[in-house]
Amino acid sequence: MNSCFDKICGGNCILYIHRNFRNDTFEQTLLNGEKELSQDYRLTTVRSSKFARVYKLTARFDNTNKDVYFKQYLHRSVWDFIKHFVRANRAERAFKAAEMLGENGFDVPAIIAMGKFRHGLYHTTNFLVTLEIENAKQIHQFISDSKLAARTRRELIRAFGQTVGQMHAKGIFHGDLRLGNILARQEKDRWRFFFLDNERTRKFRRLPGRLRLKNLVQVNMPPPAFVSNTDRMRFFREYLSQNETAKTNKAAMIKKVLKKTRRRLDKKEKF
Repeated sequence: MNSCFDKICGGNCILYIHRNFRNDTFEQTLLNGEKELSQDYRLTTVRSSKFARVYKLTARFDNTNKDVYFKQYLHRSVWDFIKHFVRANRAERAFKAAEMLGENGFDVPAIIAMGKFRHGLYHTTNFLVTLEIENAKQIHQFISDSKLAARTRRELIRAFGQTVGQMHAKGIFHGDLRLGNILARQEKDRWRFFFLDNERTRKFRRLPGRLRLKNLVQVNMPPPAFVSNTDRMRFFREYLSQNETAKTNKAAMIKKVLKKTRRRLDKKEKF
C-alpha cells in the first residue's frame, strides 16, 4: 500500500485513508459501512453498471467541502465471489491500477480511501472513495455537443488519439475504454484526460494485439451521427504518431477496428 495512506481498523472493516484527507467523522462513517453513510451524508446515486453502487456526496476536509464518489463493488457471479478468496478484490485492483497509470504519466481521480469488510474469515465487501475532478465532463459529452467549435473538437480528438497511443506504446491496456469512462478537461491550450474504472487495467511488457484491438473498438463505438469518418481517421493518425509498433501494419489494423466496430454497432441497433 502507498505510504501516503494510513491504515485504520474498526469492527470488521480495514480502511486505508490518504493522509491529505483525514477526517475522523468521515472515517468512522466509512468504517461502519454503506448504511451509515446514507444516514450521515446526503447521497446522490450515480448511474453505474449493475455490478457496483456509486454515490456522490460532499465531505469536509481541512475546513473545505469537497465532492467525492463512493463506489461499492458487487460480485458479478458466484465464481467471481470465489475468485476473490485467492486474489486482490476489485477495489484493491482499481487502486493498484490507478497508481500504475499515475507512475506512467496518465491522470486518474485522486483516491481518498479504500476499504474492505470481513464477513467470517474472508473480506467480501470492498469500496473505493475518489475525489471529483472539477470542471471535467465525460469525453462523449464534448464529442456529441453540437455547440462545440469545430477547431476545439479537432484539438480534442487529436489530443485523445495521442494519449491513447502513448498508453498503448507503454504496454498499458485499459479494462474498459468506453468514452463514458474518460473525463476530459480543457486547460489553457491543452486537453487533459482522466481515466475511470481501472480495476481491469494492466501493464504488459508488450501489449497483446487482441487487447489493443479491444480498446480501439471501445473508443470507436460512438455512432456516425456523433463522430464522422474524418474525425475517426484524425484520431487514428494521432494514435499512430505515438505508437511505432502499430504503424507496421496500420491499414490492416484500422480496417479490422472499423469492421469490428460496425459489427458491434449493428448488434446494438438490433436491441
